[in-house]
Amino acid sequence: MDRIVTCSLLVLVCLSGAMYGQSSPPLVRYDNFNQRFLNPNKWATSSPCFTWTVLDCVREIQNGQLRLAVRGYGATDSNQGGQYGESELHFLRPATIKSVATQMVVKRVSASVCSDNPSQTGGHAIVMGTFFNSGTGDPIDDVQALLLFDNSPPNDPAGVVIAGGILHWQGQFFGGVQLGTVNFGQKINVQLTWDRANHQFVAGWTDIATGVATQRTMPYVMPDSFPASAPDKLIGVRVFTPNCPSTQAFSDLEATFDNVMVATSARED
Repeated sequence: MDRIVTCSLLVLVCLSGAMYGQSSPPLVRYDNFNQRFLNPNKWATSSPCFTWTVLDCVREIQNGQLRLAVRGYGATDSNQGGQYGESELHFLRPATIKSVATQMVVKRVSASVCSDNPSQTGGHAIVMGTFFNSGTGDPIDDVQALLLFDNSPPNDPAGVVIAGGILHWQGQFFGGVQLGTVNFGQKINVQLTWDRANHQFVAGWTDIATGVATQRTMPYVMPDSFPASAPDKLIGVRVFTPNCPSTQAFSDLEATFDNVMVATSARED
């Protein structure tokens, strides 16, 4: 099975290369979660959940896969704003990582809706990185890229997540792209790559059963020769829950990850 998954990931790499050149270094195996516990030489020992509105939070190896799940609740004393919850795993030495690929399955997303509060509900599975700084050295000028698989009831249909990529800089999101829909339970390979030579990021996913790939580029114009002030790479799940005095609002999400692969630079640039 590992051999099949690795081949599928390499197919995604080849497809990416055909679109934006051969500037990205090759992917290598980072972790396949075939141990009992998470490896402290690969993953940062940070808390998976840090908000007080999370009651259930999971970060564990189960059946040879990383299982992440989180259930968050909204406050009941307000109909304004909402609450945030997460379960994440951060790479231990993120500065050299230029591309992250992994097998992923979104198991479920469920959420309640508050009629008195239109704030976001639901959540997403995410691959995210902070890759470089635009030149000031201030962390606000760090440039982040996000690959998201989101479901936000009642706007999104049940049983699927909406795939997309987006960039973040100076407190603003920009350059968003749509990548289609993925069914709950569908096994996919996902990849997020910094293509520095072409001043763009590449986000995509491949259906493991069919080999069909969906991929888009996200170009940027800011200088990219400075290292990130706060480098970070992560895989995770996040939920957003509206505050609601009329009912106990909740959001719930579970996903599994396996066969994490990375491409790295020779130095922390």
